[in-house]
Amino acid sequence: MRSAGWPALLFASVTLACGPGEVADAGSDAPVSGGLSIEGPSFAFVGEETCWRAAPNIAPDAVLTVIWGDGERSTLSAGVSEACHSYAFPGPLVMGMTSVRGAREESATLLVHVVFPPREVPVTRSSSIAVDGDSVWAVEPDADLVVELDATTGDLRRRVDVGDRPRSLAIAGDEVFIACEGDGTIHVLGPSDGHTILELGAGSGPFGVVVDPRGEHVFVSLLRSGALVSVALDGLLERARIEVGPDPRALAMRDDGLLVVTRWRAENDAASLMLVDASDPNAPVLSDTTRLSREEGRDSDTDNDGVLSFLDALAFAPDGGRVLVGGLKANIVTGLFRTGLPLTAQTTARGALAEIMLGDLGEPGLDSFRRPLDDLDAISALAFSPMGEQVYLAVPGAEVVIVLDAFSLDTVGSIDDVGHAVDGMVLDPSGETLFVHAALSREVRAYDVRQLRSEPTARWTQSTITTEPFTPDVLAGAILFGRSRDGRMSRTRYLSCASCHRDGESDGLTWDFTQRGEGLRNTIPLRGRGGLLDGPLHWSANFDEVQDFEQDIRTWQGGSGFLSDGDFHAGMPLDAPLAGLSPELDALAAYLGSLDGYGVSPDRSLTAEWEASRARGESIFSEADRGCPTCHIPPRYTDSAFISPGVPRLHDVGTLRPSSGSRLGASLTGIDTPTLRGLWSSAPYLHDGSAENLDAVLTRDTGELHGRTSDLSDAQRGDLITFLRSLDDLAP
Repeated sequence: MRSAGWPALLFASVTLACGPGEVADAGSDAPVSGGLSIEGPSFAFVGEETCWRAAPNIAPDAVLTVIWGDGERSTLSAGVSEACHSYAFPGPLVMGMTSVRGAREESATLLVHVVFPPREVPVTRSSSIAVDGDSVWAVEPDADLVVELDATTGDLRRRVDVGDRPRSLAIAGDEVFIACEGDGTIHVLGPSDGHTILELGAGSGPFGVVVDPRGEHVFVSLLRSGALVSVALDGLLERARIEVGPDPRALAMRDDGLLVVTRWRAENDAASLMLVDASDPNAPVLSDTTRLSREEGRDSDTDNDGVLSFLDALAFAPDGGRVLVGGLKANIVTGLFRTGLPLTAQTTARGALAEIMLGDLGEPGLDSFRRPLDDLDAISALAFSPMGEQVYLAVPGAEVVIVLDAFSLDTVGSIDDVGHAVDGMVLDPSGETLFVHAALSREVRAYDVRQLRSEPTARWTQSTITTEPFTPDVLAGAILFGRSRDGRMSRTRYLSCASCHRDGESDGLTWDFTQRGEGLRNTIPLRGRGGLLDGPLHWSANFDEVQDFEQDIRTWQGGSGFLSDGDFHAGMPLDAPLAGLSPELDALAAYLGSLDGYGVSPDRSLTAEWEASRARGESIFSEADRGCPTCHIPPRYTDSAFISPGVPRLHDVGTLRPSSGSRLGASLTGIDTPTLRGLWSSAPYLHDGSAENLDAVLTRDTGELHGRTSDLSDAQRGDLITFLRSLDDLAP
């Protein structure tokens, strides 16, 4: 089952502890026959001798036999009640003792979790929620605030306004560091009213923040500018900034300086983890990129082909020898054009987990194992138990937390109905309480997880905001947008709008939508487009209102839908208007309509050199004989519209090919003009994702159908690209 070298016998032994669907407690004895019991620890470390004893002490003429659970056994001398053993492999094992005295036989069993010793200095990770002593801290991105709660009672201690769209936090000593994506800042809260703001650059997009376990620095991932920043706690000064590649998001770190960074969005062939050598925190170095190749030949009702994308979840095991990373496995392998096989509601996408084995600092990571989830969508957060025997997975669309054995990755428990859009979890140091942040429920919940035989119960639930930042319809739409749990949205909790558009963004992947009457289609970002502000929807303008997504929900996601059958068949697509027929679809439209800001370009340096380059690029763009503004008309930089009812304005710009397919099952005569705003974050480009960057767009041979750019020098193309990448919310 695994490729990490652990024997199958290890995992087969788990079935001795529990029956199907049953879970054993970490420290409890299994049923005992005749009064014999086993005394000793419920944890053992790999390679270290650990001892247990039979209780009560056996008679002098009794013989004790121990079945260790790893394929070995020991028979002790008569009257000896204590036995010691060293396990070679980790995992949950059932050890058994049998005492034989003449014809009398007594036996007992004990579940022992064999783990690797946790590091003396605990590993750290980025998260939207953290525990510090008797306090729990959480960020609220939509309300621009951070809250401090009493960990025991849930009572509110502090609610502090911070920067725009805080995404994660980390606690270092008596200071709390909050990464605010929207305005490019780090807010540092002191123990009382102290509040310091670090400016990391407009458009930089601070996202993940993690404390160096050695205690003198924090590191911040800059999602938009593709960099990693080191900040010294002494003086709160930026010490270093290095490029790590596109979309750096989640962070995890161990005390030798190994820092792991996820690339949030995958490429079509692989996902990526960046390994950074931060042994010198003032001069970190990108040492390796571990690629998680896409999987093929796995389509079934319990798995699918594809690449692991939206890597929100990352955590080191407590021993530091491996990380787990979770996201969504997106099937950009299967399709009628690519493989001749259709995508189904069960093979389009699902949540999945990857294990990466890590050696010493500077060594590459090993992609050792994948674990698909059945009937569940993307994983948004991970949390290991303190000893590392279990790992908790948050699945926001299904609104559940799943608990896995950390070595076999078998399910050992779950918590249902944990709230809307869970984006973070943390366990207290004892491992007895799990704190869950449900972002769209605007709540933090505390669950008693001391035993998992039955579903854990909430100790307390606390609201985190006083004034809801969204209107009721926008909030309802935001919840529905990612809620695969709703049977009207998805047949089996696999799919929702967020499957391709998490956070309202694009997944950056190219899907085979031939069976939908289309072709190969590069996912379009929703953020900034305000629903219909840029005209019809999709590359072929096949939808004229957000409510048309009822067709995708019913046909491709397997949901029962939000319309009556009569309204559905009358209005699909581009027929009778659907607005006003379903409160849920109208709420979705309201939410998409609220996504009307692109943000600030990370290129916007405001230096004289940048301004001059941008001005030259704008001049080139505006030259009448180049044709750029003919279709990309300012200020929206698109001419997308219906020129008559149901007939969109499409252009053949020389990019159509057999893989481009159709429009609504009929001939595809051209492509709807995409806006140029937000180009810095929407690679790859063109309707089929065939241009990796803007230079590839401008140098593509289209017979001048896509504007006259073949005569531009390298320097001129660079200036034009500077202008194109500057088209943000600050651009005129």
